[in-house]
Amino acid sequence: MKYEEFIIDRNATVAEAMKKLQETGHRILFVAPDYQLEAVITDGDIRRYMLEGRDLNANVTEAATKNPMRVTGFHEGEARRLVEEMDIGCCPMVDEDGLVHALVFRDFTVQRERQAISAPVVMMAGGLGTRLYPYTEILPKPLIPVGSITITEHILNRFKKFGCSDFTLVVNHKKNLIKSYFSETDVEIGFVDEDKPLGTGGGLSFFKGKFHEPVFVTNCDSVIEADYARILKSHNDTKSAVTMVCAKKHIEIPYGVVETDETGAMTALKEKPALEYLTNTGFYIVSPEFIELIPDDTFTPITEAIERCRRDGLRVNVYKIEEECFVDIGQLEDLRAVEGKLR
Repeated sequence: MKYEEFIIDRNATVAEAMKKLQETGHRILFVAPDYQLEAVITDGDIRRYMLEGRDLNANVTEAATKNPMRVTGFHEGEARRLVEEMDIGCCPMVDEDGLVHALVFRDFTVQRERQAISAPVVMMAGGLGTRLYPYTEILPKPLIPVGSITITEHILNRFKKFGCSDFTLVVNHKKNLIKSYFSETDVEIGFVDEDKPLGTGGGLSFFKGKFHEPVFVTNCDSVIEADYARILKSHNDTKSAVTMVCAKKHIEIPYGVVETDETGAMTALKEKPALEYLTNTGFYIVSPEFIELIPDDTFTPITEAIERCRRDGLRVNVYKIEEECFVDIGQLEDLRAVEGKLR
């Protein structure tokens, strides 16, 4: 099924909407000019409209529900949860600009045609996963299951939706088990062996001279629900050496906060302030010149490499996403919390 089958022109009549529902066999249509979601109309809406004896030649919006429910972001599991819990036919998903990019039904999802990208993807998958113990006593972190597939497959599947196919995993801990698992799947993955812990930055040193275009870099314990093509465009448009994807983090202090000067005199009193920070998600785009800055065979946190990049006068770009678009399973309680969300 194609996205266009579920869209009705805003200038169409109720009769034309009824005809399109009959021709396609669907039960729901959306009014979304230029992907801006305005209204939804179902076969039930049209039946009720007809029972009221109203004009079928009137504009479709006369029978439609305006400003329908939607989910902002790329969290398909959350949209499907709403479909099931609220017993609705479909939940549209919109991006940060409010543009529809997917229609989520109970048993399937219809994606709007996306801009395909072909950037390589490097995943750092060599860590011990101590925060996920006791699971990682048996399985390496990249193979921890979330639902019916591993966390690694959840991450790679999101890249594949945008056309990415060049995947490389940097492996260390239980690397043979990781290689063996993926040899039995239909996912084509290259592997780079890390003989000692090098950190996310140090692991990139293996790729010096290999890439001549920007590269996605991700860890294997978090999922980013965002428009990867747009992130890449932001990186290229700003001519950045590295782009950090950062999630907005909202923190509410449940107490009054007091500020003082150096003498102890109160200067301000804020009752239960709400704070907002940008948090590093561990998802990056790096250009070849950034990789060249990283020393060989040396443990290097990527944050250290980013600081060096900034000091050297290269641009560090920050791409902001909403808090709910960052799904972290780095700790045991996080894993349990998101098992029902990622599908």
